Amino acid sequence: EPGLLETMTVPEVKSFRSEVMVIPLGSTEPHGPHLPYGTDTTVANRYSREAVRRANAEGARVMCLPAMPFGNNVNFKDFPFACRIRVETLMAVVLDLVTFGREEGVRKFVLVNGHGGNDSTLAASTRQIFDRFQNEVFVGLCGPGAFGGEIYQKLFSDGSPHAGEYETSLMQFLAPEKMPAQAPAKSAMYTPTVPGLAEAKITWVRNWASLMPAACGGRPDLATPEKGEEFFEADVTGFSRFLVALSQAPWHSRFPYEAEGA
Repeated sequence: EPGLLETMTVPEVKSFRSEVMVIPLGSTEPHGPHLPYGTDTTVANRYSREAVRRANAEGARVMCLPAMPFGNNVNFKDFPFACRIRVETLMAVVLDLVTFGREEGVRKFVLVNGHGGNDSTLAASTRQIFDRFQNEVFVGLCGPGAFGGEIYQKLFSDGSPHAGEYETSLMQFLAPEKMPAQAPAKSAMYTPTVPGLAEAKITWVRNWASLMPAACGGRPDLATPEKGEEFFEADVTGFSRFLVALSQAPWHSRFPYEAEGA
C-alpha cells in the first residue's frame, strides 16, 4: 500500500516522494492475564498505519516505517521476558532512523509512541535530534490518544495507565483474536504513601510489580470493543488530518512557523 514501507516495492518507493516519515514505537511487555505482550506495539502500529493510509488517500505523502517492538522496561524486571533495551540504545535507534530519513530527502518526522516507559527517552531524543540537525528537520512526538482527549473522557472512567478499560477496549477492537472470551475483574493498583508522589507532583520511575502486582490495573471488566472502536475512529481521524496538514505545509528555515517576510 502507498506509504506503508514494508508492503511497497522499490519502484513504488522511488516514485512516492515522501514528505513525512512516521516512526511507530512500541514495547513487548506484560499486560496482565488478558492482554498480549505486544499490546503497545499493536496499538502504535495500527494507529500509525491507519492514519497514514487515510492521510495519503487525501493527497498527503507520508511514509510509515514498521513498528519498533522494543522499549525501555527496566521497571518490569519482576515479570518474565519483559523485553528491554537501554535508554541510550533507544535514543541511538531514533537518531539513526531520522538520520537515514533525512538522507532520503525527508525533513518532517513524527514519532508515535505506544509505551509510557519510552516517554522521557523520546522527549530527550527530540532535543538530541534538534541539536544535531538544527533547522534541517522537524520532529514531532505523540502517542495513540493524542487526538482523542474529549472522547477518552466520555468513554473511560477507571484511570488505569496499563491494561485497564482503555487498553483492553482498544485491543478488543483491534485484535479480538488475541483476546480471551472474558476480561478479568477489577485489578489492584497501589498508591504511594508519600505525599507529593500520590498526587503526581513528583516524577519517578515506578516499580511496576509494586504498582500493579498482576501487571494490569483498573477495570478491564468495563471494556467493550464498541468503546475501542469509537475512540480509535475519533483519534485516528484527528491524527490523519494533522498528517495531511504537515505533509502539505511548505518547508522553509523557520518551519513550522511563518516564513521570514510572510
